[in-house]
Formats: sequence, C-alpha cells, structure tokens
Amino acid sequence: MKHTRKTNFRNVGKSLILLLGMTLIILTGCGSNADTMIRYGGQYYPEEFLLQGYPELWTEQDLVVEHILFSSGTENNQALIAGEIDINVGADSRTVALFNAMPEETVIIATSQRGDRYSTIVRGDSDFQSWEDLRGHTVGVRLGTGAEQVLLRYFELQPNLAWEDFEWVNLGVEDMIAALQSGSIDAFTAWEPTPAIAEAQGVGRVLFSYGDIALVPVSIHTTRAFAESHHDELVRFLAAHIAKVELIQNDPQRAAELAVAAAAAQGVEVSTDAFLRIFERVDFSLEFDEAALFALEDTAQFLYDQDRIDNIPEFYWDNSFLEEAQALHD
Repeated sequence: MKHTRKTNFRNVGKSLILLLGMTLIILTGCGSNADTMIRYGGQYYPEEFLLQGYPELWTEQDLVVEHILFSSGTENNQALIAGEIDINVGADSRTVALFNAMPEETVIIATSQRGDRYSTIVRGDSDFQSWEDLRGHTVGVRLGTGAEQVLLRYFELQPNLAWEDFEWVNLGVEDMIAALQSGSIDAFTAWEPTPAIAEAQGVGRVLFSYGDIALVPVSIHTTRAFAESHHDELVRFLAAHIAKVELIQNDPQRAAELAVAAAAAQGVEVSTDAFLRIFERVDFSLEFDEAALFALEDTAQFLYDQDRIDNIPEFYWDNSFLEEAQALHD
C-alpha cells in the first residue's frame, strides 16, 4: 500500500468567476447577491435531493450552483476529468478510479455520507434472519457496483459462507422492490434510497447493513487547480453543506419533505418516511478523517487484490476548506 499524503491550499487568494452563455441542466441559487457559479456534479443520493429542494442553502452563501445529478459515479467522474464540472461526489470505488485517472490533479475536500449506505432487504413476512438462512435462495444485486463489492467483502469474512452458496440475479435498483414483492427473488442488496423505499412501502425489512464491514465513504472531490483559484468559493460551498447536515439532524421532517419534492421533480418517487429512515441510518458527517482514509485505502487494496484496478493510488486531501467553512458557519 502506498503512503498517503496531504495537499494544503490554505494560502490561496480569492478569485471570482463569471460564466456566461452556459446551457444549464439544473440551476439553483439565482439572485442578485450571488457572485460565483459552481458546476457541481451530484448523484441520486438522499442529501443531494435535499440540496436541490432547498436552494437557499446556496444563496445564503452568495453562490450560484449548477447542480447536475448524474445517474452513475462513472459519468460523474468523466465530467470532472473532462472539465465539464468543477466539483463532484463519488463513493469509495469511484474515488479510487478518479485518483487513478488524475493522480496529480485531484483533491478531497470533505465527505458527504458514510456508514450503513448499503443494506440487504428481505420480504417483511419472510422467516429469514441471517445470510445463513438465505443459503440456496435467490438474491438480486447490481453486479459491478459497490453493492457487489460490499457483499464480496462480507463473504470474505464469513468462513461458512461463499458466493456460490446463493443464486444471484443481476438487477437494476429500479426493479428490485417489485421483484422482491412478486417473489422472483428472496432478497436484494442495494444502496440507499432503495432499501428505505422498500421498508416504507411495507415490502421489505433490513436483514443486514454493512457500515461495520465497509464504511464506503462518499467523498467530495475537486481539482487542485480549481481549489487553488477558488478557495473562498469552496469554503462557502462547504458552509452550505454544513447547514444541510444541521437541517438533517435538527429538523429531519422538514429535510425529508424538501427532499421528497426535489426527488419528485426528477421523476423519483421517495416518500417522506423513506427519507426519515435514511436520515437516521446513514452518517452524513463531512470531515474527511482517518476512518474515511482507511476505508479508501482498504477499498483500493480490495479492488487491487480482485484484479479490478492496476494501481493503488495515493489520496490527497485538504481539510482546511471545511475548517474555514465551519468557522464561517459559526
């Protein structure tokens, strides 16, 4: 495993940008006081829906944010690599891929979520209480995603279980709940919000969540060039994320209602109950700490051992942006 090291951009001056003539996919935070536009690549994550549903989080920081929700972390990474966005988010395996693609250009400035992001769901009326009970049964999972990876890592730790003990069905998350309800599968493993939706609809219940097996942090990345030239903007950007987390913690009902409306606008049906379950289950801490670093290194080593990547990258991060954002927020 290569050593990690930190890149610090504390002493970078303020720079304002004005982008004209852009075709906006999603534009939030318009207002006469806003002096900076940031192109932010999000994903279909619960906290991303909240950010879309409450654009005042941006305008309170005098920011205009073009908030684009990508359907996959791969597309999100490609957009950052191509310079089509300034900041993006990605789960652990996508962070590894990004640093392998741009090893000298990427920096982590915070995390977005971690912990029990992935869960295995069984029907609510079933007798299954453990993976041992599921032996020989049919389980849905989207192969090639983080869900498959957390399962592989789980089975590595179970001497009495093997991947071959189950019948696997490659399913998209959009089809999993219906398949479970119809009985064509006996369980599925997916990332939020699909598990919480299955619970809220009364279709399924959680058999197992994997935060203790793999922390799978979602990191917030940018390029070091952007960090150098937009220090103050990144501080204010993270101050908005701090306010987002406080809303989740202090008024989850309102946070859930805002997220529901934003999800509906994207054609995604997630109930208030489902968002409340997610906000309670998932850790939305922003600090990129030793636990997050260890999780990334562990994921990189796992992917390398599985011959899924050729190199284990070094990870560069800078917590000073978040520290200054916290001081600004306070």
